[in-house]
Amino acid sequence: MSPIEKIIFRSKQQPLVPLGCLGTCVAVAMAAKGVRTGNPKGAQVWFRWRVALQGLTIVALVAGSYIYDRQTKSVEKSEEELAIEKARMREKLWIEELERRDEEIKERQRRAQLAREYKLAQLENEKKESSK
Repeated sequence: MSPIEKIIFRSKQQPLVPLGCLGTCVAVAMAAKGVRTGNPKGAQVWFRWRVALQGLTIVALVAGSYIYDRQTKSVEKSEEELAIEKARMREKLWIEELERRDEEIKERQRRAQLAREYKLAQLENEKKESSK
């Protein structure tokens, strides 16, 4: 993924983090404006907003990571369950294939036995006809 695509993907995963970063940047810009214009009380208010917004951003980051981790683990369990189910299906198919092959072998043996019996019956008929 390109850097822009990564940012969009992560922003969709944890939408509060980019909003918190944006709010923090706005608070810093407004505090800098207050310092430049000589408004210390206004700058102090914006610096306090910056601290609060940074704290909320960190809380959102940790909470989002925790939630994302739990979702990933539940998905992994589902993948493990799918892998187990797939292995069971393969085992079932393999057993069915072995049973089919066993039936084919038994059928061939039965046909071979019939062919031998038929041949023996023909030989006996030929012996009887030749002895007459």
